[in-house]
Amino acid sequence: LAQGSRAPLVIPSAYAHFGVMARPVLLPVVGVVAAIYAASVAFVGAPQGAPRVSRVPARVSAEYLERLGPKDSDVPFDAGQATGPGASVEFKKRPFGILRYQPGQGGKGAMAMEIIPKSRYPGDPQGQAFASGVQSGWVVASINGQNMLTEDFGKIMDLLDDEVADPRFSKSTALALEKQGGRLAEPAAAPLAVQFNSIPGYVYKGAEMKEDGQDGFAR
Repeated sequence: LAQGSRAPLVIPSAYAHFGVMARPVLLPVVGVVAAIYAASVAFVGAPQGAPRVSRVPARVSAEYLERLGPKDSDVPFDAGQATGPGASVEFKKRPFGILRYQPGQGGKGAMAMEIIPKSRYPGDPQGQAFASGVQSGWVVASINGQNMLTEDFGKIMDLLDDEVADPRFSKSTALALEKQGGRLAEPAAAPLAVQFNSIPGYVYKGAEMKEDGQDGFAR
């Protein structure tokens, strides 16, 4: 063959009777294969049709659990069993220094989980829980004298109104409240008298809070 010329295209005799030229058939096939390969590369690792099961209760104050939701270390509890010693606390202002609460069985009751472990300065609102001796694993027994052990978790969160303290969540809180259809209860006026009770035999297995230079405190 002369330089620069192409070898003649040989069509197998088995296909010759169809009258199909090889080049027009080959190019579309190559294009389709390339498109399929590109699509498979672009979606490597993406689950196809995997069902998503949400463990978040449908109605929780500002969808509190969506952003500070259940952890693997959380131990289920019955709020009605919170009959042990605890502490009576007067929160003069918000936030209280409790970063997360856990709902009890059936969505009833609320347990204090991660607590900021220090008071940074006299009167530090985020050090109120720590300074008052509140411990992780204690249950909110009452707010301003009203029994909370059988109340919905969402209502307790609305009464405490503690989850809106962090400005990083203010927008998500507003959107979640709108989606929920409003509050389940109006925030209790400060100062709040909150009684915490312990559950006999309950062992807290959650993370201990550690000071973080950027975010303040982290798990």
